[in-house]
Amino acid sequence: MLRPSNKDPLLQLNRLYYAAKKRTWNIDELPWDNLPLIPHFETEKWHLLWSSIVQQQLQADLFAVKASTHLLEVTEHKEAKMYYRTMVNDEARHVEGWIRLANGLEHAEGFSPYFMELEDMFWESKSLEEQVLVFQVCYEGCAIDAFREIAASSSNTVLGTMSEKLIGDDIIHHLSGIAYTEYMLSKASPTFKKDLEKKLKKYMPLYIENLSWRPPVRKWVSRFMVNRDKHIIKRNKLQLNKAVANLGLVPPFDL
Repeated sequence: MLRPSNKDPLLQLNRLYYAAKKRTWNIDELPWDNLPLIPHFETEKWHLLWSSIVQQQLQADLFAVKASTHLLEVTEHKEAKMYYRTMVNDEARHVEGWIRLANGLEHAEGFSPYFMELEDMFWESKSLEEQVLVFQVCYEGCAIDAFREIAASSSNTVLGTMSEKLIGDDIIHHLSGIAYTEYMLSKASPTFKKDLEKKLKKYMPLYIENLSWRPPVRKWVSRFMVNRDKHIIKRNKLQLNKAVANLGLVPPFDL
């Protein structure tokens, strides 16, 4: 995760709008006809594992399309409206990619029940500050490392190539969330910030459950992944604490 800019936050948001426009790419650019969709393995259980990962990312980006569209609709700041127009396009493109990957694979359920609960909490929120902080600063920030891991584990595949592109998109999404949250919090009262800190803490137990969750087709790898899971949870907690603290708020995790 990255630090807020020392520049004016709305100016930074405007620059990210132009950066997002400049790096726009097309799903058809991916090597659909030249590389395998996912890493090749002889056993079906590995194919189902990768299929469930694709489904889990599809779930996340279906939410991201709805969330970014919502933010485009409700924000009153010109710089934010311009930026969210590019983010809606990004997330829709991501969904297109995940659907095309999923359609080429044997179906394996990968939708997380914990992520569904996190979605419900997001939609119950009435605060733009809370929604941007949770969605872009927290979720999108942690997604960057997740896509780096997917890309490293699936090199020379369509999945790996797409994940590399998603890293760049999500860095801009994350930075824009930092900039916009920084701007909004500069106008917020201490009481509002305290309330925001309390609300953020309520997301975190569910977030950790979602981070640890595996669908049935991936349960067989759980016993091999205990130390890795602990590392990822610790890393993400540290990242989230740092990102929130950099915005002048009390970190959500007690470490």
